[in-house]
Amino acid sequence: MSRGARAATVAALLALAGCGVRPSGVITGGPAPQASGGWVRLYLVRDRTLTPVLRRSDPHTRPTGTLELLLAGPAGDERADGYTTEVPPDLGLVEVQVGELTATVTVAGDPVALSATAAGQITCTVVDAVTTDSQVRPRFTVTLTGPARSRGPERCPRYG
Repeated sequence: MSRGARAATVAALLALAGCGVRPSGVITGGPAPQASGGWVRLYLVRDRTLTPVLRRSDPHTRPTGTLELLLAGPAGDERADGYTTEVPPDLGLVEVQVGELTATVTVAGDPVALSATAAGQITCTVVDAVTTDSQVRPRFTVTLTGPARSRGPERCPRYG
């Protein structure tokens, strides 16, 4: 078979391979499905070290919802794996205000009375809840404010 005949045969086979498929317009299947939940990162304590833990949660509730999860303490499976918290459950979250490189967390309790580890848990949880930018995280600060006193601004020690 000559070179020209081979090329003609290949072209004919390619043309036949496209037969049976009718052209159509764009087929829409409706809107894309929306995620019903997501993951948030909390900082718990394991072996006296701040340790990130992923929890399923509505990502639209960040950072307030994420802090509420932190205040609730470790879940049963987390406790079984050795995770604890130094954040007192009665600290009482009031509100979170987020700026460009800062956040203010207002609590009902006294933030100055918190251990450094508890303050770190809150700070790191807030930082991770509001930014995923690895360039921003080390510069982001969190101030904890209570009824009479404030603590901070503080940076997450894991990014420091």
